[in-house]
Amino acid sequence: MAGTSVEDLPAEVRQAAKAAILDTTAAILAGALEPVTRIVAGVLAEEGARPVADRLGALLRTSMEGAALINGVSGHALDYDDVSRSAIGHPSVVVFPAALAAAQGAGASGRDLLEAYAVGVEVMTKLGRAMGTAHYRAGWHATSTLGILAAAMAAGKVFRLDPGRLVHALAIAVSTASGSRQNFGTMTKPFHPGHAARCGLLATLLARNGMTGDEAILEAPFGFFALFSYDEARIDGLPAALGRPYDLTSPGINVKLYPCCYAIHRAADAVLGAVREHGISNADVQSVEVIVPAGGLAPLIHDRPTTGLESKFSMQYALAAAILDGRLNLETFTDEMVRRPRVRALLSAIHLTEDSAIPVAFNPLEEGHVAVRICLRDGDTLDRRVDHARGSADNPLDREELREKFRDCARRALPPEQVEHALAMLETLDDVRRVDDLVRALVPAGNVGAG
Repeated sequence: MAGTSVEDLPAEVRQAAKAAILDTTAAILAGALEPVTRIVAGVLAEEGARPVADRLGALLRTSMEGAALINGVSGHALDYDDVSRSAIGHPSVVVFPAALAAAQGAGASGRDLLEAYAVGVEVMTKLGRAMGTAHYRAGWHATSTLGILAAAMAAGKVFRLDPGRLVHALAIAVSTASGSRQNFGTMTKPFHPGHAARCGLLATLLARNGMTGDEAILEAPFGFFALFSYDEARIDGLPAALGRPYDLTSPGINVKLYPCCYAIHRAADAVLGAVREHGISNADVQSVEVIVPAGGLAPLIHDRPTTGLESKFSMQYALAAAILDGRLNLETFTDEMVRRPRVRALLSAIHLTEDSAIPVAFNPLEEGHVAVRICLRDGDTLDRRVDHARGSADNPLDREELREKFRDCARRALPPEQVEHALAMLETLDDVRRVDDLVRALVPAGNVGAG
C-alpha cells in the first residue's frame, strides 16, 4: 500500500474509481436529511469539535472522525450505495468518507483522494475474498467488519504513513471491528459504515502518533481471520492478489438502481420488466414465485415489514410495490407506502424459495440466477430469469444513467445551480487541486468552513 501511487493505477481502474466516488457521493447527498443522519449530526453538533472536515449536503463542520461518521451514515441511510461481490458488502460508503475526511484534514488533492479510495477498496475486497462467507452467515455485517480495516488503510494512504505505521493502524482497527446483521431494517444499519469509517480513521490517527498493536493481527491465533472467518479463511494468496487485477474492474463494483437491499434487485428487475411489457396490475396477479440461490435470502429478514427501513430488507414488499406502482424509487420505501392496505394484501401472494441446485461459487446475492414466475388470475403465467441486475458490473448503467442518478440524489440536498458544478468536479476529480474545493461544491451554498 505504501508503495502504490495513483500513477500505478491502470487507466480503467482510475475511471472506475471516479465513477464509484460519483455514485457514493450521490448516495450521501440523498441521505443527508434522513432522520438517522439528522440524529448523528445533532450529537456531533452538541459535542463540538475542532472544525476540520465537512458533512456533505448540509452545514456542519466538525472533526475528521465526525465527518467520516456522518458521511458514512448519510451514504447508507437509504441503502442506495454500491456493493461488492468480493466483500459481500458495501465498500465505497466506508472507504470514501474516511478518505475524504482525511483528505480535508491533510489538505490533500483530488488525486490523493482517488489514490486512497482505490487502494482502500482493493484492501477491503481482497480481504473479503480471503475471508470466505462464514462470517456473513454467522451474522456479521461485512460492510463494517471489513470496512474498518479498509478505512484505516485509505486514511493511512492519505497521511502517507510508512509500512510500519500502516501495520499498527490495521492492528488497532481490528480491535474495533463489529456490526450485527440483526440490525438490518433499523437506523443502526446505516450507522455501521459511519462507525467503520470513523474507527478506521481514528486507528490511523493513533498509529500516526505512535500507538502500536500486534504486527500479525490478521493471521495470528487470535487475529482477525481466526475471530471472524470460522476457519474458512484462505490467506496464502492474499498479498499476491492485491492489484492483480484490481477489484474495481474485475469483477467490478455494482451500482444500485433501487434504494434497497441488493438481494432484491434481480427479482425486482424481473417483476418490473413483466409489469412494463404486459401492463399487469395487482388485480391481475394470483401469485408470484421467486427462486434464488441457496443463501440468497440471508439479508432479507423482514417478511412483513411495518416501516420504510424494514421494507428495504423485504423481497415481498419490494415486489408488491413494483406490481402496484410500476417502479421502485426513493419514495417507495417510506412508512406510509409500506402501510398501504393494497400492499399488505399482496404480500401473502409472494412466495420465496432458495434452490441449492443453482450454482454459486462465492456470493449467492450476485452469482447464479434468480427466476420469477407470475401466475395471473386468467390462468396465464409469466416467467423471467435474471442473471445480472441492472447496474451491476456485468450489466452496467451507462454514463448518462449514472449522471441522472447523481442529479436525482443531489437535488435533495443542494440548490439546482450547484448540482451540475458538483457533477463536473467529481468527473474531473484527478484535476482538483484541493479536496476542500470539491467539498465546497457539495455543501449548500458552498459554505465550507462556515459553521
